[in-house]
Amino acid sequence: MKTTTVELNIFSPRWGHKDTYGVNLTENEMVITQGGRTAKCTSNGESDPIWSIEPLEKILNNDHIYPPSELEDLLEYAWQAWKDGKLTDAEVDTELQAVADWINTMTKAKPNTTFWSSYF
Repeated sequence: MKTTTVELNIFSPRWGHKDTYGVNLTENEMVITQGGRTAKCTSNGESDPIWSIEPLEKILNNDHIYPPSELEDLLEYAWQAWKDGKLTDAEVDTELQAVADWINTMTKAKPNTTFWSSYF
């Protein structure tokens, strides 16, 4: 069975450092883990992928990371391209790292005034 793992380092404003998010890809599942938390996307090839266990956005929000609303779609798109052989293991790693870089850029650019500190 085809499988690969990607490690993404995403900055957590809550903790002040980057946390590692593991992305494990197989032909049927994409599992994203960070610490003891897990989001899973399952595909049966006949319908849209289904996310389960815990919403990915909730895992990120817990660390004060507010990703783009398209994040799950972006991950599914890269996963599908990898499953279809359009991306190699190294290429899917590169593309997911680019998404992590985008999230880090957005996280570091969020409002950082006293007023917003209680919101973020």
